[in-house]
Amino acid sequence: FLAADFNEDGSVDGADLALWKTGFGASSGATHVMGDADANGRVDGVDYLTWQRQFGSHSAVSEVAAVGVPEPSAVLLGLIGLSILGPCRRKFT
Repeated sequence: FLAADFNEDGSVDGADLALWKTGFGASSGATHVMGDADANGRVDGVDYLTWQRQFGSHSAVSEVAAVGVPEPSAVLLGLIGLSILGPCRRKFT
């Protein structure tokens, strides 16, 4: 979990800074999406410092999602290759 990932997209970037700027000055009832990194109900300089420290960071979830699943075309090519090579096997007795 990245405290400064205000839009919760898995990375701390300029979009999160924009949310902090919009919420800056809220003195009570502020939420994480408004830019409250430390969950104290305020959007202030401490939250901005958290954003600065985490800027450029990515959560493990977003990195796994980026690497995760092979392309469907690769699976299809593999199946075609197996179907071609399958009949070519010789049986030795």
